[in-house]
Amino acid sequence: MPPINHDRNKGAVRPSLDDIFNGPDEFGLLDVQAKRSSSGAPLEVSKFEEINAFVDQNKRAPESTGTLPEKLLARRLNGYISNRELYATLKPYDHHRLLPETVELVGEIEPRDFALAEQNIPDSEIVQASPDAAEDKDDEVTSLEDIFSSNAFAEIDQGDTSIFEPVNVSFVTGRETPDEIAQQRTCLDFYEFESIFYEIHEKLKSGEAKTVRFQQVSQVQSGDIFILDGVVCLIDEIGEYREDNMGRYNPRLRVIFENGTESNHLLRSLAKRLYQDETGRRIIREADSVVDAFNNVSHKDKRAGQIYFVTTKGDNPDLKKVPNLVKIGYTELTVEERTRNAESDTAFLEAPVKILASMECYNLNPNKFESLIHGFLHAQRLKMTLIGKDGKAYHPKEWFSVPLETAREVAKRIIDGSIVFYRMDNTTGQLVKKKT
Repeated sequence: MPPINHDRNKGAVRPSLDDIFNGPDEFGLLDVQAKRSSSGAPLEVSKFEEINAFVDQNKRAPESTGTLPEKLLARRLNGYISNRELYATLKPYDHHRLLPETVELVGEIEPRDFALAEQNIPDSEIVQASPDAAEDKDDEVTSLEDIFSSNAFAEIDQGDTSIFEPVNVSFVTGRETPDEIAQQRTCLDFYEFESIFYEIHEKLKSGEAKTVRFQQVSQVQSGDIFILDGVVCLIDEIGEYREDNMGRYNPRLRVIFENGTESNHLLRSLAKRLYQDETGRRIIREADSVVDAFNNVSHKDKRAGQIYFVTTKGDNPDLKKVPNLVKIGYTELTVEERTRNAESDTAFLEAPVKILASMECYNLNPNKFESLIHGFLHAQRLKMTLIGKDGKAYHPKEWFSVPLETAREVAKRIIDGSIVFYRMDNTTGQLVKKKT
């Protein structure tokens, strides 16, 4: 390649831009016509026709207080009114007489200007806005809406805006719109549920309670306990029967959380959350709770304790002579815990005992129960004075000479209130119905 020669004088003879533009245009580069729309009309005519279309549809000129598309059209119209150079181009298309004949108008046109033009009111009676006022108004930009409504933005070619108009598109989904949104709020009666959460945590620690992965909606019942997002929750109530838009059972629930809050989830909404939660678990009901449910005992029923029936395994000859010797007692613990130290407790005749039966009690006044059962079996009570291991005498209070089945029936009828219709036959030691 030959070397490049840099001639300092060569740059001085290069033509300037003015020389280029004033010189001959042998390639026709400067032969430029006004931009035209796809229909062949000048671009400004096409834009003005959009304003005409708005007036045809709405029977009024576009206003600056309308929607954003209307504001843009209003700004565009104001720009055409302010630009006298476009009058000659646009006047043939001014079917609604939007453009004034010879009005020096710089400010923004208002809806009343369109009405004045329609009424052929002389220009001399029209009050014009001053240029300074118009400039001050344009400078007051406080939001994006002001920018979109400005004259400068109106002059920008927005292109084909029809793509933003939905055609044959349905915005209605098949999903049900709930009558209210589930809300989590403070549980005002949480004190009634604290013991339940404490007990379930203890059982989970000891292994008495087990958890399984949540699988289906049918598993959600009143009294059920779940783990949702790492928080134990209890289904306290199931609302009245209702169906979703697909005809599926979907009542509202009262859900109590161990953090002292509650919510009113729809059944299927809660089930969906449990199913989607990787840590979501269902705590398996114990056999006892299934029996409780069958007997209409729910989590709301406050456990009072156990009524127990035991007999002595001691070798006291006087006690062995008593037929059907049974102790009927009550404890807030379990009968096993209550009889753990029977050999040193005069309440159990200071001897090992044999547990015959026990009954779980709910919403029971233990003092009232003991008074009733002891009063009803007064004739069968053990009337004996015994000497304890410490040499002191004592009188057993809760020991009776009564068949076990009779003792259990008496306890049941005291609990359900039907005991008032029965009496004890002291000869047979049986419970018999009173004659009416």
